[in-house]
Amino acid sequence: MNLQPNENCCCEEGASHFQNFIAVGGNLCLTNHRLHFTPKAGVADSHEWSLDLRLISDVQLCKTMFMNPNGIAILMKDGNIENFIVDDRKAWKERIERELKLKSIR
Repeated sequence: MNLQPNENCCCEEGASHFQNFIAVGGNLCLTNHRLHFTPKAGVADSHEWSLDLRLISDVQLCKTMFMNPNGIAILMKDGNIENFIVDDRKAWKERIERELKLKSIR
């Protein structure tokens, strides 16, 4: 991931992003400007995903496969939702909400 001028990485960890109902492994990075997912090299039919923090309306804890408490849902102002599997979902939620609050964009 290439950072833009004045962009700093706040946290980056392994995660999976649901793309077309399939969990794609890779890295999730939170910066002071965006949330960015990079799939692992060699994963077929996957792509990088990036979202400006100003487009996030809410971050919710969720269960994956309706039973595993390891997910976060990123709700966007346009009504779309992106889901991720992360190791410490509460920490991720807090980190994203902290960046949103720092920007006062919620």
